[in-house]
Amino acid sequence: MLGVKLLQEQRFRLAITPEMKRSFHLLTLSNQDLVRYLLDAADANPLLEVEGHSAPLARLPRSMDRRKHDGYEPLLQARGAEPTLEHFLAAQVRLLDLPPALTATAEYLAGCVNDDGYLALDLTEAASALGISVDEAAEGLEVLQSLDPAGVGARSLQECLLLQIRRASIVDRHAERMVEAGLSELVPFHPGKAGARLAMTASEAKSAYDYITRLDPKPCRSIGCTAPPHYVIPDAVAELRDGEVRLEFHSAGNLRISMNEACSRWVRQGGTGEIWAERAAEARAIIRSVQLRRKTLMRVLAAVMEEQELFLHQGPSGLKPLNLAMIAEKIGMHESTVSRAVQGKYIRTPHGMFEWKAFFATAIGTDDGDRTSAAAAKWRLKELIRMEQADRPHSDSRLAELLAGEGIVVSRRTVAKYREELRILPSRERKRR
Repeated sequence: MLGVKLLQEQRFRLAITPEMKRSFHLLTLSNQDLVRYLLDAADANPLLEVEGHSAPLARLPRSMDRRKHDGYEPLLQARGAEPTLEHFLAAQVRLLDLPPALTATAEYLAGCVNDDGYLALDLTEAASALGISVDEAAEGLEVLQSLDPAGVGARSLQECLLLQIRRASIVDRHAERMVEAGLSELVPFHPGKAGARLAMTASEAKSAYDYITRLDPKPCRSIGCTAPPHYVIPDAVAELRDGEVRLEFHSAGNLRISMNEACSRWVRQGGTGEIWAERAAEARAIIRSVQLRRKTLMRVLAAVMEEQELFLHQGPSGLKPLNLAMIAEKIGMHESTVSRAVQGKYIRTPHGMFEWKAFFATAIGTDDGDRTSAAAAKWRLKELIRMEQADRPHSDSRLAELLAGEGIVVSRRTVAKYREELRILPSRERKRR
């Protein structure tokens, strides 16, 4: 028989409030992103004041009437268009005293050059598009290949190298013959074998090879580049002063955020309405979230640098194995909080700029039962290869033996993997005589 019962039970459920969501979001932001977030928040909320932001991010508030500022002219703030590679090459063509038809052909081919300087179009296709013969298209290509920089208009790497060699004022007398023989003579390169095949001595082959490696395989990659440069501003700075570790936030993101005194006093007096009360609560919540972010980041950074203090003294070779769980347990936080804290953050150290996550290195066993980091093993591998003899480079097996002699136990396959990650060639291609 069905019946109706009234039951009472207790359940635990995690409810994420809007303020918690904001705190999580601010924790993942870098200092520069935080500055932008706070400036936008201050523009939208008059009760919030932000001071101390860096000059590059300074701007006029949206509410400011720019007509009152006589020195502000919007059109003068507009940037002109960056010259493209096509414009750069076409300008050179117009300076030449050429027939109109040949000028038009050379300009058309200049527009078919890719960002690296190579002609990305077959001459038969160009001739068909322009309604001219292939020979006339070849004349236009000859004009294009005579322009600067040397190597522009090449249809292959081999042709690009030859164009640079033939235009150079000082050139190795065997370099052109080595390139004409084909790129197989260059990769992999063995001076003795290459010299024997090309009827030259090993020293002549080595000299020609060194000259060829100084040529630019992408002669136009820096022309017409419109991508802005990427600068990294550190979120924190770690220094050694008198043997002690000093940690501080970078000044670019060290903002002073507070409530506007006049507005907050007006809100406290009452009679302002529900909207302004919500604005005041929102401003206070943002201030609390920023303060909590600073405390959390400093706790995480202090714990990481305490574990990696040897790195500050010795550099990458002193990196210890570390993971998020170890830091989370050390500071009494959840692992996901530590992950958010290190995401996208950079720190300036005595050994250069590093991402925070670079200090979380995987562990490798040693013969004495201790553990070292993969980053330290890679650094030591790079040093061993740097100090090897040019005519007798170490094989991967030999490198594994040398690392084992220093207490770092890795297999030959692991050595090969690390070498590839470091973009180091195999021993047969590193060999020089």
